[in-house]
Amino acid sequence: MCEAVVYIERGEGQELLMDDVVEIKPEGKKILLIDVFGEQKLVSARIKEVRLMDHEIYLRSSEA
Repeated sequence: MCEAVVYIERGEGQELLMDDVVEIKPEGKKILLIDVFGEQKLVSARIKEVRLMDHEIYLRSSEA
């Protein structure tokens, strides 16, 4: 399968944000994540790194 796991950096730490992500869409200064079940999360972040072979996406929070 082609689902990805999305992690987000906030301050000094990193946390799991969402599993089984199949779509990522820019929405202005935010990123919309959609998983295989249709669940959605809209986050204020930017893409830090995408590891296609590992199915991992790393975001950096842009919230103050």
